[in-house]
Amino acid sequence: MASRLAFQLGYEAEGFGRARFPRFFLGLAAVREPLNPDAGAGAREARRDLLNQRLRNRSEGRTWLRDSAAAIAGLAGLDGAVTSAVGLAVDGLVEITRTLRLLRGPAMTWYRDILDVHFQDPVDGVVELSVQEFLGNHNSVDEVLCRAFVADLRHEFDASHGWNARETSAVALLDNVGRPAASRFLAMLAELEDNSGPLLVVAASHLRFPPAAAEDPASWQPDALSEVSISRWAAQRAARGGSRYYPVWVDPVDEVPATAEPDRQEVETILRGLEPGETRRAAVSLAHRLTAGHPAGLEMVIETLRRGGGLSSAVAEPQGFDLRGTLDLEHLDDTVFDLVLGPWTEDMRGGLALMAIAVDLSDHRIAPILGREPTLVAELITDFRARDLWVTHRVVGGAMDPPRLHPFARRAIAHRLGRPGGIAALDLRWDQAHEVLRNAAAENGDDLALLYHELALGRFSEVAQRLSDMFDSMGPERWYELLLQVTAAPLARPYDWHDAGTHLDKLSEGPAPEPKVTRKLLAALLLHSDPLGDPHHDMCGIVAAELGELRRHGGQREPFLVAQGQRFRQCWSRWHAGLGAS
Repeated sequence: MASRLAFQLGYEAEGFGRARFPRFFLGLAAVREPLNPDAGAGAREARRDLLNQRLRNRSEGRTWLRDSAAAIAGLAGLDGAVTSAVGLAVDGLVEITRTLRLLRGPAMTWYRDILDVHFQDPVDGVVELSVQEFLGNHNSVDEVLCRAFVADLRHEFDASHGWNARETSAVALLDNVGRPAASRFLAMLAELEDNSGPLLVVAASHLRFPPAAAEDPASWQPDALSEVSISRWAAQRAARGGSRYYPVWVDPVDEVPATAEPDRQEVETILRGLEPGETRRAAVSLAHRLTAGHPAGLEMVIETLRRGGGLSSAVAEPQGFDLRGTLDLEHLDDTVFDLVLGPWTEDMRGGLALMAIAVDLSDHRIAPILGREPTLVAELITDFRARDLWVTHRVVGGAMDPPRLHPFARRAIAHRLGRPGGIAALDLRWDQAHEVLRNAAAENGDDLALLYHELALGRFSEVAQRLSDMFDSMGPERWYELLLQVTAAPLARPYDWHDAGTHLDKLSEGPAPEPKVTRKLLAALLLHSDPLGDPHHDMCGIVAAELGELRRHGGQREPFLVAQGQRFRQCWSRWHAGLGAS
C-alpha cells in the first residue's frame, strides 16, 4: 500500500509538485536483500561498510540507486516508465544529488531513532531493519516502512522548506480496505501518535472500521454522506476514544416499508436514469424495495428486469412479464448469495442461509445457528455479524435494534433456500431450516420467533389462533407490532401461483373455522410484506378490510385498528390510481 502511494504521489502535479520518499525507498532497498545476522561478524561488517561507502560516495551511491530502482518498482507492481516519472531511474543528476543528500542525513538518523537502537553510526539503524526482515519480523518491518512513508510525506509539507511549499494536501482513495494488507496499513495510520500529517485517506470497505465500531455500534453509527463535515467529525471523536476514523455511509441502505409510495423520490431518480421507453414505475419500485437501495444490487436487478422485458411499458402482464419471478431470472439469487459471502470462507454458506431466514441476529436467535457449526466457522459467523456491512446495526430512538442481515441479502438467500429441493450442496431445505429455528424458539420461550417460523412453514391456522388468544391479553400497540413482525416472515416460492390473489386463497384456505385474527389477514400481510409476493400491492386493500372486521372485536382498541386499516387503504389508493401501472 505504501509503495503504491509513494509512487503515485511522486508524479508531478499542479499545485503539489513531486513528493520524494528517501526514508521509505532506503528502507525498501535495505529489506530487498535482508542481512543474515548469523553469517559471521566479518560478513556483517563488510556489508555495513559497503552500505556506508555507497551512501557516502556520490558515484557509488548513484549506481546503487540505479540498480535498486527496478527491484523497488517491482515491489510496487509498476513498470519502468513509472520509475522514470518519479525519478527512480536516476538519469537526472539533480534528482540524484538531492536524494543522496537526504539519504546521508535525516533518513539514516531517522531509522536509528525509530528503531530505538543507540548505535554510534546511523547506518546501523538501516542494517538493523534489514536483519529484522531476515528474522521474519515482517509485521514490525512493515510498520517501520509505513512510518517512514508518513515521515517523508510530513517532510514534504514542512513549511520551513521554501522549496517544497504545498498549495494542496494529499488525498489517498483506497477501495476494499478489508483486505489484510490494506487493513493493517489503515490501522497503522490511525494509530500514529502524532497523526498522519497531510494525508487524508478516503477508504471503502465491506467491513466496519475500526474493530471498536463492532464492539460499540451505537457510538459508531456512520454519518450520511450529505451530512459529513469536519466539525461533525471533531464533535464525535471524544465518544470514540479520540479515534481519527470517521465512518460515512456513501450509499445509505435501509428497509423500504411495504406501504411506501410508488412514486417516492428514490424511484423517480432511478426512472430518470433509464432509457426512453423503460418507464414501468412498478418494476423500478420493486427493484428499489427488493434491494433496499443497495447500489450493486439495484444495478443487477434493473439489468435483469431490462433483459427480461420487465421495464418495457409495452409489455402487459400477466401474459408478458411477471415481476414475482425476478430473482429466478438468470438465478439472480445465486449471484446475491455469492456477493454476500464475498471474501468469507465457503464453509459459512450453511450458517448464512439460516441467518437469512432468522427473525434477527441477536444472541439468543443466532445461538442455534452457531450450535450447528464447527468452532472455527462459528467464530467466523460471529465476526461476520459484528464487522460485515451486510449486517445492519440500526439505532432507533436512541436504542439499538437487534442486528439483521441486509434486506436484499435476506430476501435473495431465503428465495434461494425456498427453491424446490432447497440448497442441495448444503443438504438444507426450507422446511428443515425453519424447523431448526422454530424448535429452538420453542425451547427458549421465544413467542415471536416461534410464530414467525411457523408462519413460514405454512401453519396459518395455528398462528391465527395463537394471535387471536393474544389479542385480548395485550395492549393494541404491542399486539399490532407483534402481528407485523410475525408476518414479515419469508415467503416460500412467491412465484408459484397465477397471481397474488390466487396465492392468497391457497395460503388462507383451511377446514378450521376462522378465529378472531383470520388466516386471510395473515396471508395478505405476508404477501404484502414481500415485494415479490405482491409487487402491485393488490393485498393492501384486503389487509384494510380484514383489519376493519377485526376492529369489531376491539372494544377500546377500535380507534387504533381503524387508524392502521386506514394506512393500508391509503396504500391501495396510491398504487391503484394509475401510478403503479405506468
